[in-house]
Amino acid sequence: MARGFSSIQDAVAAIADGEVIIVVDAEDRENEGDFVCAAEKVNPEKLNFIMGGRGMLCVPVLPEISRRLELTPQEEHRRDRLGTAWMTTLDHKSAKTGITAAERSRTIQAIVDPQTTSNDFDRPGHVHTLLAKEGGVLRRAGHTEAAVDLARMAGLTPAGVICEILDETGDRASRDQLLQMAEDHDLKIISIESLIAYRRHSEKLVSRAAEAELPTRFGEFRILVYDVKYETQEPLALVMGDLSSAVQPPLVRMHSSCFTGDLVNSLRCDCGDQLHMALEMISREGVGALVYLPQEGRGIGLKQKIRAYNLQDDGKDTVEANHALGFKADLRDYGVGMQILKDLGLAEIRLLTNNSKKTDAFNLRGFDLNVVDQVPIVPPVNQHNAGYLATKRDKMGHNLPDSI
Repeated sequence: MARGFSSIQDAVAAIADGEVIIVVDAEDRENEGDFVCAAEKVNPEKLNFIMGGRGMLCVPVLPEISRRLELTPQEEHRRDRLGTAWMTTLDHKSAKTGITAAERSRTIQAIVDPQTTSNDFDRPGHVHTLLAKEGGVLRRAGHTEAAVDLARMAGLTPAGVICEILDETGDRASRDQLLQMAEDHDLKIISIESLIAYRRHSEKLVSRAAEAELPTRFGEFRILVYDVKYETQEPLALVMGDLSSAVQPPLVRMHSSCFTGDLVNSLRCDCGDQLHMALEMISREGVGALVYLPQEGRGIGLKQKIRAYNLQDDGKDTVEANHALGFKADLRDYGVGMQILKDLGLAEIRLLTNNSKKTDAFNLRGFDLNVVDQVPIVPPVNQHNAGYLATKRDKMGHNLPDSI
């Protein structure tokens, strides 16, 4: 039987020694395993082994390298549902065709060399670059960010080499196959969830920037505004009562901003109703928290949301409108919100949501936040939002009544 997963410390040590490891992501995401090594440590032999994974060979880098090499996105409006930031493909100018392991290795070494410039490369080439998010897996739980994190944690240039692992049929290798492969080749194997959990204990992206008492028509709250590293957003939390002394796990609402619903009481959505219902429910219990995240229009922004409204006026539903604009149905990410809940000292919560995918995201992301109950928050239905709510139920998996 194949051995189990390695510790993060052992994986980082292996990366520092120039070894290749296997990194797996969540089974509800890509359900994929990648070979990963530090770009700085790559050589032709190592690269040849990595390419044996038979997936796409890619080099994740941070914005600093992207700027130095003048990398540009392959698609202006990203359509990848997983948010993979595909950038310019490169070959080093010394390469003949750029396809061999030796030539790709030379290209990768040049990418991480701080002395090289854009002029040292031909483009398009055979090495695919990916732009990793600053903050790594704490902001995006992907192999791109994991590779950069591991190299940085190993004291190396924060850039990696990754390649998806396929089985003999050309399909994604299963979790059991990946564990067996790690055993056969004496490779360390870790999950992105475990990397998130490890980093969370020693690092965090959020910090309290301001707080004050806030009396509302729902009762007395304390408002806390947060700074987020690498971002300009200022999420906030409204907290009622002493969360640490709650008799049962407190009610929590993770609410994404909606100017039209929250501020001007638009009837096209249920956002404003859910915001007020959540505050009322928390108030009735006397303890709980609402985290307010600036993720307008399920992550597409106010301008694009109004464009989506215009498409809905012409007959599209909310999902079809997002797709027509080049976006997936829901681009929201709750990593920052989860860190805020951890800053508030929470470990178990009852989540106010109709979206079971949101509940699953909490329990799978590695933040040691356990949703013990999903509490429905069904809004009033009117002639303007009935179709919207039905689409959320039928196409997005929200738990809403069939009568809508």
